[in-house]
Amino acid sequence: MDLKAGKYNVKAQGHGASFMPMEVTLSENKIEDIKVDAKGETKGVADEVFRRLPEEIVENQTLNVDTVSGATISSHGVIDGVALAISEAGGDPDEWKKRAKPKEQRAKDETYTTDVVAVGAGGAGLAAAARSIQHGKDVIVLEKFPQIGGNTSRAGGPMNAAEPDWQNQFKALAGEKETLEELAVTPLEQIDPEYQEDFEKLQKQIKDYVASGADYLFDSKLLHEIQTYLGGKRTDLNGNEIHGNYALVKELIDNALDSVHWLSDLGVKFDRSQVTMPVGALWRRGHKPVEPMGYAFIHVLGDWVKDHGGRILTDTRADHLIIEDGQVKGVIAKRPDGSTITVHAKAVILTAGGFGANTPMVQKYNTYWKHIDDNVATTNSPAITGDGINLGKEAGADLVGMGFIQMMPVSDPKTGELFTGLQTPPENYIMVNQKGKRFVNEFAERDVLTKAAIDNGGLFYLIADDKIKDTAYNTTQESIDAQVKAGTLFRANSLEDLAKQVGMDPDILVETIEKYNSYIEAGKDPDFEKSAFNLKCEVAPFYATPRKPAIHHTMGGLKIDTGAHVLDKDGKQIPGLYAAGEVAGGIHAGNRLGGNSLADIFTFGRIAANSANDELEK
Repeated sequence: MDLKAGKYNVKAQGHGASFMPMEVTLSENKIEDIKVDAKGETKGVADEVFRRLPEEIVENQTLNVDTVSGATISSHGVIDGVALAISEAGGDPDEWKKRAKPKEQRAKDETYTTDVVAVGAGGAGLAAAARSIQHGKDVIVLEKFPQIGGNTSRAGGPMNAAEPDWQNQFKALAGEKETLEELAVTPLEQIDPEYQEDFEKLQKQIKDYVASGADYLFDSKLLHEIQTYLGGKRTDLNGNEIHGNYALVKELIDNALDSVHWLSDLGVKFDRSQVTMPVGALWRRGHKPVEPMGYAFIHVLGDWVKDHGGRILTDTRADHLIIEDGQVKGVIAKRPDGSTITVHAKAVILTAGGFGANTPMVQKYNTYWKHIDDNVATTNSPAITGDGINLGKEAGADLVGMGFIQMMPVSDPKTGELFTGLQTPPENYIMVNQKGKRFVNEFAERDVLTKAAIDNGGLFYLIADDKIKDTAYNTTQESIDAQVKAGTLFRANSLEDLAKQVGMDPDILVETIEKYNSYIEAGKDPDFEKSAFNLKCEVAPFYATPRKPAIHHTMGGLKIDTGAHVLDKDGKQIPGLYAAGEVAGGIHAGNRLGGNSLADIFTFGRIAANSANDELEK
């Protein structure tokens, strides 16, 4: 059937309720060109889709093309958009979908020799690669998916690092000083012995700050350290207590700000006009990039590595380590076409992330949650399936903290995504259950918020007004309007109408918000003792974002030392093997503070590269 030649402007479904404008150019019997406007999509998550699929469709004149791993929704969006254009042109899109698939030819097996190979091209792997290149080393990065970024591309963006000279320029929010005073009176016997000396020093810092009468935002490395330690100190279902390894926590905190400076030197631009925090961070010390979310780090690091001679091999899954006489000497990898890539290396750095997208593995190790459903959503990239942990086990690596699984309380109820709806700083969160009542201190740790949500039926709502909406760091007005139209975000000109839309009693929601606003005026929350406040909720239109907990982070992993060497069950370093990021355990213990993962991956990614360099130089 001939097509009506011309240019067709269509819209295709993207992530969440976003949509992608597309221009499809058709002749009488061919697809001539496909242009995708993907600015509404999360940068770095599906970029490869918009490059690869239009090329494959035009080159092979078929819609029977494979989706791109890790970006299924966007892949179907492109295919469906072209199908819509064909339909508008009088063609039969089903016929185009039944056409033969492009034939994939098996490439030749390849062998490489390098100084350092990093397994996983997320933030930790790219940091390790960049730092190794700075040391003058030859570097290869292996990434099993078609696109670099891993979970880092899906991160919110604020990276924790105490920088008092900068933070002191901002005023303390209502409730922050009281939170410090409450922390300072914690009995010393409740602090584990290795942390007690640092805690006493912190007590003095807080006492001096409060006595000074200052109203600026206080912070210090000691506060960051103790909050990381206490935020991760947990007991599992079997009564086993865990807390962060003191040496690892201190290594992270002492070097986090250096990581910010190092990233700045490579080209990451940070927004110095505000200090913010993601959910569950406990304190405002987030260094937020100017560019959106984790993509800001990935594209700078990825470009830097390639521009300085590093090789990044995508679609290359590391299957096995090369181990000779107890020393790790490389990696054997596979490509989707079945070809083998062999990399001989003097140092192997495992940076493949955790196992948050591998539900059976999560269920196998979980000792923290009473039950994890088979169909539980995840915020993770589909690439995060525990590959690096399994590789480490091949070399005899010890594991630590594997039973502690973090749930992200503020996830999309259907997809698990973080960046649908309105994601604001937690000081502006107003969490209400399905009855319209608040049920938790919205400034608390993630596991505390998750347990409270589960106890309230799982599904809850984030309530915002027009001013609070403006503090959201994940969206545009176009995306908001699209989500309201799709019914995944609710908007109304009154709280009463908003309540009716989501099935709440209007009187209850109105009373809840009026109370919350009065607590902001008083600077104290007698109901849940919220740790910090900012904006009232009083300016129409009002919004309700539905949320539900989803698997987010796996705290356990390969046991490492402060040099990021992987350790065996006897506590000895495994020669030639290093690990950084979520693949490693021992730092975050039972619960990770929001914003600490970015600090972790860039800090220990650099440390792993430094250690490898030191040993290679010997």
